[in-house]
Amino acid sequence: MNSVKVPAERWVDEARRALVEEGIEAVKVDRLAQRIGVSRGGFYHHFADRADLLSRLLTLWQETVLFVPAGLAPRKPADALRAIDAIVDHLIREDSYDPHFDLAVRAWARSDAAVAVVVAGVDAERIAALYKVFLALGCSKQEADVRARVFYFHQIGYYAIGVAEPASGRRERAKIYVDIICGAENISRASEMQATQRRRGLSA
Repeated sequence: MNSVKVPAERWVDEARRALVEEGIEAVKVDRLAQRIGVSRGGFYHHFADRADLLSRLLTLWQETVLFVPAGLAPRKPADALRAIDAIVDHLIREDSYDPHFDLAVRAWARSDAAVAVVVAGVDAERIAALYKVFLALGCSKQEADVRARVFYFHQIGYYAIGVAEPASGRRERAKIYVDIICGAENISRASEMQATQRRRGLSA
């Protein structure tokens, strides 16, 4: 394979694979070239140096590993219920959320202060998005903040300890998890409001 013709995206994707499989120490130009099956010369047609590659790898994580699906902006309890269902389904299907890449970047952050700052910022953004969902569900600000953190830390911890179960098993327990993390009383109240809205819509 001609190393010059290997696109930058292939180098970044191979760097992602190496990071997930072996850790940040494996993300080196020589090793990546060997994994791809080319000489290292083509690398410098796309990247200034290894730091440039690592920067693009971190950007890839920020842009593609989405804990909360894009476009969710609930304002009412009924919207919040739909948002919660969408988030749970998104995580179970691992749709645009790669937990292996996510954990690999977190491991990288433990040895790189600059990466740790980026990860902390992303964590804050994810929790803020969940916070808005719980506010829309009808929680007070303090309760919404705590429930958002419990939801997020529970899910990240689920992957961190390596729980292995089929998607079917996760779906079976999803409602109970949601009731516990969101508060059965909050879910019940929002469901009643949702039902009332539907009845009004049918009678209109």
